[in-house]
Amino acid sequence: MIIQTSGLCKDFTVRHKVGRLRRERRVVSAVDGVDLAVGEGELLGYIGPNGAGKSTTLKLLTGVLTPSGGTVSVCGLTPVPQRTTLARRIGVVFGQRSRLWWDLPLTESFTLLRHVYRVPAADHAARLARCRSMLDLDEFIQTPVRQLSLGQRMRGELTAALLHGPKVPFLDEPTIGPDVLSAKLYATPHPAP
Repeated sequence: MIIQTSGLCKDFTVRHKVGRLRRERRVVSAVDGVDLAVGEGELLGYIGPNGAGKSTTLKLLTGVLTPSGGTVSVCGLTPVPQRTTLARRIGVVFGQRSRLWWDLPLTESFTLLRHVYRVPAADHAARLARCRSMLDLDEFIQTPVRQLSLGQRMRGELTAALLHGPKVPFLDEPTIGPDVLSAKLYATPHPAP
């Protein structure tokens, strides 16, 4: 299994006001007992209402958060203690976070990411060419990220997540900004670049 969890849980302690001066602590379960078994090449859609724990689960799978309970394995690694090694094997798009440099054109962000992930130039060029074609990046690839529309930026984010050839791409709200045609493209399964 490329992703495997058993009884995965994440609890947060929150404080809320009780009366004028007193605060009370309570534990909120954001993720409660998730069991997953995803094989290599399988496509999984993880859906639910706002606040259901989808993003929290992805953060547990990628090593951003430490589980409160249960076990988790991604690409044969335990995400939190092996986060650096895992980062080379996964690609991540979080709808509200950017891995692109704000003042640089997309193409320069992609070049920097090639060096961060130590991707051979030929592999990087081939993956970038495929993403440029599939996501229609050419009209704005030389534009600084800060000048891009949300949809253009999300296409750049998706490209950035795929350029190092991850075994597992995690997409948290990847259709948050694209137009209808681009959103349809995201929803269509494609082999990894």
